[in-house]
Parts: sequence; C-alpha cells; structure tokens
Amino acid sequence: MSAEAQSQAANAAPVALSVVDRLLAWYRSEAFRQAVRVSLAMTLVYYISLSMGWERPHWAGLAVALCSMSTVGDSFNKGMLRVFGTAMAGFAALVMLALFPQDRWYYLLCMTAYLGFCTYMMGQTSRWYFWFIAGYVMPLLALTGGPESGNTFEVMVLRIQQTSLGVIVFTLVSVMLWPRNAAPALANTVSQLAGAQRRLLACYLGLLSGSGESADTAGLRTQVTGAAARLSAAVDGAELDSFEVWETRKLWRHAAGDLARLNGALEQWHQGFRELQHLDLPRLLPGLPTVSAELDARLAEIEAMLAGRAPAKLPADIELTLDPQAVAGLSQFDRAAVMLTRDQLRDIERLTRALFLTIADICDFGPRSDASLTSAIKPLPAAFDPDLLIYAVRTFTALWIILLACIYVPGFPMPAGVIPTAAAIVIQLAVMPAVSALALVLPVVAAVAYAGAFHVLLMPQLSSFASLGPAIFTGVFIYMIAFGKPQQGVLRAIGGSMFVMVISVKNEQTYDFLYVVNFGLMFVLALGAVWISGCFPFYLAPAQRVSRQLRRLFTSCGELITMEAASPGSPFPKLRRDFYLREVATLPNKIGGWLQASPVNALDEKFPGQAGTFVGNLQLLSNHLRNLFSLRSRAHTLVLARQLEPEFESWRSALVEVLQGLSRDPSGADGSALRSRLDTKLAAMEERIAQVLNAASPDSDSSQDESEELYRLLGAYRGLSQAIIDVVESGAQIDWDTLRESRF
Repeated sequence: MSAEAQSQAANAAPVALSVVDRLLAWYRSEAFRQAVRVSLAMTLVYYISLSMGWERPHWAGLAVALCSMSTVGDSFNKGMLRVFGTAMAGFAALVMLALFPQDRWYYLLCMTAYLGFCTYMMGQTSRWYFWFIAGYVMPLLALTGGPESGNTFEVMVLRIQQTSLGVIVFTLVSVMLWPRNAAPALANTVSQLAGAQRRLLACYLGLLSGSGESADTAGLRTQVTGAAARLSAAVDGAELDSFEVWETRKLWRHAAGDLARLNGALEQWHQGFRELQHLDLPRLLPGLPTVSAELDARLAEIEAMLAGRAPAKLPADIELTLDPQAVAGLSQFDRAAVMLTRDQLRDIERLTRALFLTIADICDFGPRSDASLTSAIKPLPAAFDPDLLIYAVRTFTALWIILLACIYVPGFPMPAGVIPTAAAIVIQLAVMPAVSALALVLPVVAAVAYAGAFHVLLMPQLSSFASLGPAIFTGVFIYMIAFGKPQQGVLRAIGGSMFVMVISVKNEQTYDFLYVVNFGLMFVLALGAVWISGCFPFYLAPAQRVSRQLRRLFTSCGELITMEAASPGSPFPKLRRDFYLREVATLPNKIGGWLQASPVNALDEKFPGQAGTFVGNLQLLSNHLRNLFSLRSRAHTLVLARQLEPEFESWRSALVEVLQGLSRDPSGADGSALRSRLDTKLAAMEERIAQVLNAASPDSDSSQDESEELYRLLGAYRGLSQAIIDVVESGAQIDWDTLRESRF
C-alpha cells in the first residue's frame, strides 16, 4: 500500500468512528425513543381499529398524537382527561339535542354558550385539558351524529372507545419499550430543587453580607421558581407511573408543598433585603451564623437522603433572637425590618425541618413527617376573572362567524369539520392568548401538505396493511424526529393531528386530491374566523392588553390599600375583596406573557431586559401588597395600630395617588420625586411611632406582642412603598409610546 493510501485510510477511520458514535448517541436519545414509541403505537391502533372493523380509526390516532408525553404517567393522566372530557361533551350534546330537537337557533345559541363556559373554566383549574376536550368535542359529536339522539350516543361511545384504545396502546408501548422508573427521576428532581434552594440560600446570605446580587443569583431564582411550580405536576405523573411513588404519594405531595412554601418564604425574605443593606445583621441577630450553617446542613442532608444515603444527623433545635442592646439604637423602621427578617428566617427554619422529616419518611430513614410544622398552601380566592370572560366571548364570536358562514355561504367547505375545528383552535388559545392565530397558518399548511402528499401519492400504491403499517410508522417517525425538541411540542401536536386526519385511513379507502385541498382550506378559514374574533369585540393586540391589564392592576392595588382589611360581614364586600386579591395576584404574570409577545425586533434591543425587570417589580408589588393586607387584617384590633391609624391613612392616600397616576401612564411618575416625598412621610411617621411606643407600657406582655406586630406592619408599609418606587423607575425605562403605536 502506498503512503498516500495509508494516509487516506488513517483519516477515514476517525470519520467512520465519529459517524458510529453519533448514530449510537442518536439511538440513545429520548427524542429517537419517543419517536419510535409514538410511531409504533400509531401503527398498532390503526391495525386494531381496521381489523375490528371500527369506524373512524383516526380518533385513536389523535389520542396517540396528542397524549404522548415524556413519561407514562403524564401520558396516561392526559389520556384519562381526554376520555372524561369526551364523556362530558357527549352528555352535553345529548342534553341539548333533547332540549332543542327542532329549534335550530336556540340549539346553536346554547351550544356556543356552553363552549364559552368551557373556555372560562379552563383558566380556573390545572386540569384545563378536561374542559378543552369537553368543549370542542361537543359540536364534533353533535354534527357527526346528526339530528338523531341514538346516532349521537353511538358516536359518543365510538369516540370514547377509540380514544381509550389510543391511550391504552401508547401506555403499553411506553411500558415495554425503554421503560423508565419514575421514582428515581422524581427523587432526582426534588434533590436538584433542594440543591438549588441551598445555593440560593447561600447567595442570599452573601447578599446580606454586602457582596451584591450576581447574575447567578437571578438565574437561580428563575430556576427555583420554575422547578417549584412544575413539581406538583411531576408528582401527578409519577404516582401513575411508579408503584413506589403511588404508595407514598401523600408524602410526595407534602414534600412538593414544603418545597413550594420554602421557595415562597425565600422570595419574601429576599424582598426585604434593601432595607437591611446598611445594617450589621450578624450583630443584630447573633445566632445568624448558626442558623445559616444549620439550614445549609439540612438541605445537604435532604440531597443525601434522596441519593440513598442515611442522614448523618437530625435537625438541631436553634433559636434566633435579637440583641436588645443593638436593636435599641435603631430607628423604628430599621427595627421593623430586622424583626421582619427574623420572623422570615424562623419560617424558613420551620419549613426546612418539615421538609427534612418528610423526605426522611419517604426514604424510610427513621423520623416521621410532622404535618403540624407546615400549613396548607392557601389557594387564590375563587373570583370573577375578566380575562377569562374575554376569552369566552372570543370563543362565542368565532363560532358564530363560522356558523353564519356555513349557513349563508353556498358551498362552504366541510361545514361539519370547520365548526369543531374553529372551536378547538379558539378554545386552545385561551391558555396561550398571546399566540396569534395567523402564526399557526404556516405550520398547519405545511403539515397538511406533508400528510396530503402521503395520502395522494403513497397510499394508492399500498394494497394491504402489511405495506400500510410500515408507511404509517415511517410517516409518523419523520415528523416526530423533525420536531423532537421539548420546546417544539406545539408543532408535534399540529403535525400529528394533521397527519392522522388528512391521510383518512378507513376500511373502504378512497383517495381524493380535492379532499386534501378542502381540508387545508377548512383550517385556514377556521384560523381566519379565530383571527377576526381577536380583533372584535375585544382587540387582543399585546400593547393594548398590557395597557388595560396595567390599569386594572394599579386600580386593584389602590382598592386593596384603601379597603377595610377586617373580614367583611356581607357577601358583596367579600366578593369585592376576593376579586381584587385575585387581580393583584394574577395580573403580573399575564402582563409578562403579553410583553413577551410584543414585537421585540421592532423595539429597542434593551426592551426584553427592561420588560423582565418591570414584570419582576410588578410581582414584588403584588407580594408586598398581599402581605400588607394580611397584616392589616390581623392588626385592626391592636390598640397601638389604632392610635397610628391617621398616619397610616395619610400614607395609604399618598400611595393610592401614585397608583392612580400609574394607571393613567406607567411612565408618567418621577421616581426621584416620589422617593423624596415618601421619605418625608417616613420621617414624620417615625417620630409619631416613637411617641406612641414610648407611651406604651414596656412591661406588659400584650404590649410587647402589639409592638412586634406593629413593627411587622411598618416593615410591610415600607416594603410596599419601595416596591412602588421600583415599579415607577423600571416603568420609566420602557418606551411606552413606541409600544402603543398602531402597527403593534
């Protein structure tokens, strides 16, 4: 062999090895394995449906395409929601058919009102998929069954049968092909969250020592908040996926609640750091180093237990007290800030102890969990949501646009398909309202073209299921691999839905190019009706929604500040209070979603960062205000608080005035002038507080308790004032005039 040939062979060997390594890595990837699972399950459900002579096998294919999640438990959970939602839709279809057998307009009016109700209910629960299916499947069953109730019942049974088939087949395929035990995955998720909270706690302690907040701290906060929010859903899926988790599901749910509460406590603690920056906290709280070491050790032991190692030591009893001599030299508001952070650290200590005992109980390392250490997470009050009503009206409007077009436009394509299609699209957009209907046109057309080519060019060449089955497997596998990334779930859902509906596999097979064209046109027309409903009667452009929701948020904040905090006796004040509490709690996230949907490419390159800071400050404002409202509801019986009520009322009036100005123009307030104004009020209040506290009997236990409660109230007032200043200053950085231009 020549030297040149030897050199070429030597170069070819690493290339071949690299290709083999990449193929092996691809084979081991979850995207490849999930594509195989979905493709195989799709092929099997078609084989079973066709061999049994069942009609509409694509309904089973839809269940596979839309319920194939990353774990078996999540897939089965979503599949059951789909089955139960179908049963609910069938029941509604039968009831309406019985009530209005000959009254077309009354029937259509009640049907669209029912779909609007389902749209509203989607935003009230985490089981929104149930209401989604219960909504859009109802017109599908009604139109497929025709005017006879017997036919509708048979269609409902067939839909449930085919949906159950798809869910069961995919579940069995997932169990047999590369099964994953959810218990280790859940333990690893909880361990990672506990480790992230441990690092975040260390960052916060460093921040109090004067090191400043780094980018890592902001990233950790985002990571911890997102992981804590997703943990409950992970437990839902794991308890259906693993018998180990099922046996201890109550403890896992308790642990998820402890972690969520701990994250909330850490965030509340972090909110008051600005008032502590100038204080020598280790001197004021002598036990702070001991508490810090103990909290770090507990979280480290939690990670060790979840990794299978027994804890080296149990939680130690610690006490966090103030140094009376050091605290005596502080101003009234600084005392309030120190007492508040002491109380928050006590809450964190209690929550970490509860979490330690819960994890030890799960891992069977001796100590049993103590439910008395934690309290249930208080849910948001059930109250009217204007945004959900807007989405319900949008559903009602889009459906009537389609209904009137089907009735009065001759030759309108596929009336029996376009109505449930429009319903499915507009109801789905209720959970992602910032997505434009026009943005879905291109993915839908591309998916229809792909499935149409399969239907027209390939399927006529197939004579039996022996050739059709591999073709279906290959067709599904291609789009699953093409959109295999986790963030491409919407594209996978669109591709899977279009594929099974367009190829239209039946026992008596026909092929028609016009069917593909009409199907694509049907979806485009449905998207057009949904787009029109986003312009009338409510204009759902991002800038307009942000403006209106900001106005609602600041108005709700002002109403809560001036509202009597004591528990209302009559129902109407309670409904009013619950409405404003829900508005304040939910609007910051909604505003953040609409700001993310703004056309950032047409705005300043700094806009995403400015918007993120602004939304973060809105969330802090929400947290501070709800904390103040809770403290006011407890403090209205305090003698010392009643003596200071005129000063508190003056302070609240100043804050409400600022909020009213923000509701008119988020960039109209002057942050420096506002800070100077509030500082002047703080100085006057501090003098008055000192007079009231000096006049109180220092030896009385009740007076001491009232003083501490009053300090908590003062800390909440100052925190709220600072939060409003932060909102004003961050809002002034955003170019609101450009954002409000008509082209946006």
